[in-house]
Parts: sequence; structure tokens; C-alpha cells
Amino acid sequence: MDTAEKALWKDIVSRHVAETPEVGLTKAKQQALALALQQWTAVCITKHLEDIIGNQTEELLKHVKKDKWHIHHQGKTFLGAIRWQEVDVWMTNDEAGLVLAVDPKHFQSKDSLNKNWKNGHNDLTAFATNLHERFPMCVIGGVISFPEWAAAAATLKQMSSICSRSIPRERPLNAYGKFEGFGLAVYDRKYNLVWPPTLADSLRPTNAFKSLANAIFTRTMALL
Repeated sequence: MDTAEKALWKDIVSRHVAETPEVGLTKAKQQALALALQQWTAVCITKHLEDIIGNQTEELLKHVKKDKWHIHHQGKTFLGAIRWQEVDVWMTNDEAGLVLAVDPKHFQSKDSLNKNWKNGHNDLTAFATNLHERFPMCVIGGVISFPEWAAAAATLKQMSSICSRSIPRERPLNAYGKFEGFGLAVYDRKYNLVWPPTLADSLRPTNAFKSLANAIFTRTMALL
């Protein structure tokens, strides 16, 4: 399951999560975890995109290399239709403008997850709407990560239902508040990615990142 995502999670993210449910993270460690999640997201999408590009013609490969397509994971602010928006994971192109925007979120404890995940999802929906209205072809994703022990069965069921309704955004127009890819990153007490069976498969990190990569290619790379 999600072999690449699991291996990259272990290499990039796992050392930054809380050691036990009872121990919280300092602000510095929370920031380090946020940066690690951004890097993990960017690297995973990049790998799926490289797989797609590798199967294309030599002409397209040269074009992609020349334009230096690169997914960044250092935050940058972009002007959306409503307000300026901080984007954690992004890609731009001189002709297309903003090509990719992804916002990873993390909830560390049961209390935090139960109280805040809906607000977090609403924030992501506003994030997608703000950017899609100005960049209708932009590929936008959301990621919510949390420890397995923090989510009760009822919470997982509700998250699966609500988050899976946010995807897919198949048409670039008149589909605001939706995402080209949305993933849930769930980890166990050994800090490894796991997948509770009650969650929709479309929300698996590998499926979310693959959907984002496919949309980047078909919406922008293949056209330019």
C-alpha cells in the first residue's frame, strides 16, 4: 500500500511527530513538522509527475526540462480572487501562472482533531475557491494528517464522507470549493503511514498525489 508515500513519510516526516500521545510538540517542533509535511507532499507529487513525464515523447521531455518545472515546498503568497493566499506547496509557469497549490494540515491530538478538522476542511475549501476563481486551470489539493489513535470510528466515517465529496474537480469551470486531489495521511504509534479500512480509497495519499500529478500534466504541461 502506498509504498513510495510510506517510505518517504518514514524518511521525511516520522521523526518529527510526537513520541507519545501524552507528549505535545513545542512551537519549534510544530514548525519542523509542518515543513516536513510540505516537503513530503511536494516530493510525492513530483515522483508521480516524473512517472507520467517519463512515458512521453522526447520533444515533450525536452520542453519540460527547458521550462524547469519544479514543485516548491517553501511557502509563497499569491493573490487569489478574494485575498492574498499563503501557499505551502506550489508550482508556477510563465505562461500558465499558478499551476499547483497544495495546503497540508496536521492535527496532533484527539481533542485537536475532533474540535478542528471540520474547520480545517472549511479553510481548505476557502483556499481552493479563492485560488480557483483567479486560476481556473490551477491544480489544487488538500492534505489532512493525524495519528490513528486520535480518530474514533465515527470521526473517520464522517471525515471520509465529507472529504471525499470534495473530489474530483473534473471541470476547470464552475467547480469552486472542490479539489483535484485530497488526501488523508494517517500514522500509527510507530509513526508509520497506515490506512483505516473505513476511509474511502480515493483519499489515500498515493491516489490523491497521483490525481494531482495527472491534472498538472493534462491541464498545463500537455497543452503548453
